[in-house]
Amino acid sequence: MSSTPPPTTHPLVIAGDIGGTSSRLALAPLAGPIVAEAEGPGANLRSSGTDALDNIARTAEEVLARGRREGHDGEVAAVALGISGAGPARAAEVRRAVGERLAGLGIGPERILITDDLHTAFLSGGVGDDGLLVLAGTGAVAVRFRGREAVDRRDGMGWLLGDIGSAVWLGRRTLEAVAADIDGRGPRTRLTEEVGQMLGLDLRAGEVPPSPTGDPRQDLIRALDEQLPAGAPAALGRFARLPGNVAEDPAAREILDLAIHHVLETVQALDPRSALPVVLAGSVLTGPGPLHEAVAAALRSEGRCFRAAPTGMPGALLLASERAATLLP
Repeated sequence: MSSTPPPTTHPLVIAGDIGGTSSRLALAPLAGPIVAEAEGPGANLRSSGTDALDNIARTAEEVLARGRREGHDGEVAAVALGISGAGPARAAEVRRAVGERLAGLGIGPERILITDDLHTAFLSGGVGDDGLLVLAGTGAVAVRFRGREAVDRRDGMGWLLGDIGSAVWLGRRTLEAVAADIDGRGPRTRLTEEVGQMLGLDLRAGEVPPSPTGDPRQDLIRALDEQLPAGAPAALGRFARLPGNVAEDPAAREILDLAIHHVLETVQALDPRSALPVVLAGSVLTGPGPLHEAVAAALRSEGRCFRAAPTGMPGALLLASERAATLLP
């Protein structure tokens, strides 16, 4: 006997939390629980490469297939995607490109709501329609919302121009400290051993294993060339956790303190009266570690109300349900 559930034909919604490093889509009946999920690569045009948006279509196809296997084969009434990098600078481009890709799945553009991951992250915090979002994941940005609309912001300018405190920024600063150490331009740091362990290299003397090039500096360059795809700086984020591993090291401590100071200074600049609730989002600020602990402790000491939103999925599901309600008879 087959264990496949009998098919149902109720309206469905697709919600997406699309970051620069990874993406997650969920399928749910209208106003119902999630029935299928699928994960895929990131889809930020700036940091994930030019083919990034193709990933969304592939992951959407996968989540629909998983839903059908669970007996959910209804029409997709609405799609809401919170996409990293889909802010005003590239919103029209992303909306058009995603619509073209989802058309192949029988989803018309009128059913698709594209917003940036900031809106979905803020709504996931459940603090209402007014407040601050402070996000540090692959990228970093802070936004003040009024009536769900972004009315002021700091950073979010991409890995090349800003994103201070993001995973990419932390990874880049870590590698810069290591490069300065082994080149004699900066202080000795335990980050060198941490990075060497990740890369399988002896970045001190190049002895164990023997240096592939005869120069640890060139070994580092060669290894990064192999591990960091050209045009995809999001991969720098894999080194972001290393300062937290050796937080007592002066170079690591300097990196962490700069990120913490930046977050707290930004919160104060966007809400000097400390009147608004704060939503912390992104892996850097919601995951365990010295950055989350220090920021949470500082906000608590200031008497600020704050919540963590580890994922933007609740906000995306809310928007998808609202979108469907406006389209269905």
